[in-house]
Amino acid sequence: MQRIIKFRAWAKLDKEMRTPGCLNVLLSDLDPFQVPMWWKSETNEVVWMQYTGLHDKNGKEIYEGDIIKDCNGLNETWVIKWCEKEACFLGLDWCGAPNEVIGNIYENPELLEGNK
Repeated sequence: MQRIIKFRAWAKLDKEMRTPGCLNVLLSDLDPFQVPMWWKSETNEVVWMQYTGLHDKNGKEIYEGDIIKDCNGLNETWVIKWCEKEACFLGLDWCGAPNEVIGNIYENPELLEGNK
């Protein structure tokens, strides 16, 4: 079984979500001259989010920072977060059916009202 490791990044200065294709390889194999300038910046200017390896019910990839709609009819939203202590992504297992990504914490902060 192959595990896909992918990232996306929120560029704070541009206020834009980026999905760099060159990060979808082993980081140790990257040629520093092929790295896009926008993610060579200071770490406080870019927020990295890892792919969970899962898709929502519409086939959309689920990343850290995504806001998902609860499927149990409770009309609640959940934010996908990495839990160091348990080494897993929180927010994925509360739903009996696949979750639906409705936004993310950077592009859709208005969806955070009342989240878990």
